[in-house]
Amino acid sequence: MAKETRVGIEFRDTMAHYVASLVDKRDFAGAVKYYEDNRDALEAAGGTWAGSVLHHVAKAYVSLADYPTALRIARLAQNKAAEDGDSILLAEIFVTLARTLRSLGELKETEKALRDAESIFRRNDCLEGQARVLNLLAGQFYRQYEFKNALSSLMDAIEITRRLGDRVKLAYMMGNIGRIQTFVGDFDSAENHLKLNIELSSELGDWLEVTRAKIALGHVYLRRGEYDRAAETLEAALPGTVEFDSPRDEAICLTYLGELRYHRGNLEEARSTLQQALDTAEKIEPGTSLSGRVLRHLAEVYVKLGNHRTARRYLARATTIMQKADNRVEMGALQKVAAVIAEAEGHDSEARKLYSDAVATLETAGVRAELAEVQVAAGRSRLISARRRLNMLFRAEEFYSSKNLTTRRQEVEKLINSIDYPDGASNRATRKGLHSVTGEVDFLTNCPELQRYKEQLVAVSRADLPVLLTGETGVGKDHLARYYHHVTRPGSPYVAINCASVPATLLESELFGYTRGAFTGADVDKQGLFMAANGGVLLLDEIGDMPLPLQTKLLGVLERKIVTPLGSTREVELDIKLVAATNSDLEAMVEAGEFRSDLYYRLSGVCYHIPPLRQRKEDIPLLLTSFLTRCRLLKNGQKPPPELVRQFVAYDWPGNTRELFNKIKRLEVMADLVADKDLVELSRTVLSTDVAPPTGSLFERVEQFERQLIMEALIAAGGNKSEAARMLGIHEATVRTKLKRYDISLESGLAN
Repeated sequence: MAKETRVGIEFRDTMAHYVASLVDKRDFAGAVKYYEDNRDALEAAGGTWAGSVLHHVAKAYVSLADYPTALRIARLAQNKAAEDGDSILLAEIFVTLARTLRSLGELKETEKALRDAESIFRRNDCLEGQARVLNLLAGQFYRQYEFKNALSSLMDAIEITRRLGDRVKLAYMMGNIGRIQTFVGDFDSAENHLKLNIELSSELGDWLEVTRAKIALGHVYLRRGEYDRAAETLEAALPGTVEFDSPRDEAICLTYLGELRYHRGNLEEARSTLQQALDTAEKIEPGTSLSGRVLRHLAEVYVKLGNHRTARRYLARATTIMQKADNRVEMGALQKVAAVIAEAEGHDSEARKLYSDAVATLETAGVRAELAEVQVAAGRSRLISARRRLNMLFRAEEFYSSKNLTTRRQEVEKLINSIDYPDGASNRATRKGLHSVTGEVDFLTNCPELQRYKEQLVAVSRADLPVLLTGETGVGKDHLARYYHHVTRPGSPYVAINCASVPATLLESELFGYTRGAFTGADVDKQGLFMAANGGVLLLDEIGDMPLPLQTKLLGVLERKIVTPLGSTREVELDIKLVAATNSDLEAMVEAGEFRSDLYYRLSGVCYHIPPLRQRKEDIPLLLTSFLTRCRLLKNGQKPPPELVRQFVAYDWPGNTRELFNKIKRLEVMADLVADKDLVELSRTVLSTDVAPPTGSLFERVEQFERQLIMEALIAAGGNKSEAARMLGIHEATVRTKLKRYDISLESGLAN
């Protein structure tokens, strides 16, 4: 009672109101001074009143970043509020405790404080507080890389928010779900939730939240490789960050735009945009993860520009920030950049360790999207054994396939296809195409049409004409180009470039080369691919993706046989055999104005169309044997098991020869992981037998199916009718009758 008299009820109420008003007005220093002036009285008091005042003081210390003092006072407030049992105030104190503990890096204690707050709000039927804490708990799980728990907490929070009818918070939580799903690589679900966020926020007139959701949605498109949609979305969102005075969102949007321009090959634009993002981030949150992410992307840009010294400087700054923040995902990405720099500078041991560290770091973080990026980077490295590279590339390919990221999956498939002889030896970049066991380049085929092409190529080489190769992706256009080089100019340079894989802004300099100072970043002279191929053969793969202005320059080179490097007046005479390849319909592109007609007619003087593998199944046993031998799954001269051949012949091969080789490489890696290297059984795990259903009547469908089975068995048996009958489990006479009935040729195994 003495305490009650000394402090006085009126004084207590005045003090509580005054401290609360100071914190509400963000006069944190004033709140702290008032506490220090009345410290003894406050700490001697008890119950809810003292807990409330001390809670406001603790929040002031948190805002002033004096976390140790904030923690002491929050604990004191907790003890005093608990004297009156569980209450809303006690739950709010636990929330402040969680903020303080998180700032001190005490993640597990933070989680415990939030769980205590959620439990008290629940017992007091405070749905708003419960939903708010569940959202905070989701953020905490996110920081601890417990993404399933984060999504689960958000889903619970959304359910409560729906009951409350709070559409503002519902929209906000939809955005949070979308951001987490983006982080873990569930891009389709992320897009759906972010669009819901935009829809709800637009209805509510919350345009800042709409802007934030659009930034996050642009990031989804960026990660999916949909660069046009990403550019449109991010550029539309950027003005909103300025209009609503949100520099943090501006920095994030600029970071994504810089990353987008980097991926498109606009390196100078990327550097400028990222520098703007860094300047903005450093003004508001210096030395935080916001700045660290920008520094990482700037390091990547300078690596691409060949300025490793500047890249290392940015890398060191970013690493310091991310280590302090314990951001494992960014640390893994930074280790990847460091590995690329170390490899470029010839520090092989350091680079190998960094690649390994990056993979290990991201595996522990459980973030598949960023892990796949690191696996692809390591898969490009010549410092890592072929077997290890393939293993990582297969895992990245599986992730991209599972998320329907077609562009990225195709890029990885090409990388897989470029890795020869997975025996741990170093691989040479020039070893493309098919090789016979004698080491001579060959284009393996039993198809009469392709055999005719091979015979004609020798005669074609005597004419001064380009060769145009057409066909679906993966049919072997690059292999036939390599064979053409072998029969026309063996021993001379063979240079290939995929016009679709090089950003339009870089393609011209890659082809024509440049002199020092020709443009920003041109620090040294660079020989172009035309000059590198002089005296030999140049393959322009996917020429349909070449920009129209560059098509004009290419036509001039073909007509004059002269090339001029960018920034130079020196003309270099050329003596090259040009091969162009495409999976596009160039005639249709000419009609649509997307490809120059004069260049098309110049290229199509000698044109060969390579049929898809499903239309020349007689090639499958030959290719299968060759690839199995190359991957050391068969000894030289050994034939594959008939059932294995049958499985491969039955498959439709939408990815053509490239997919076939890819599957064999998978078999090779898998064979090392099991004791019983049964190729027939292993092949069942890498082949999908889903095919389109046949059409027509029941009788017609049965005939189609029967004809297909007999044809595949005959091919698998190498034309041996007895072996085909054994594989089908029928009498040889039945096979002969069916062959005659369906008019199946014994020579090719296909219908006449």
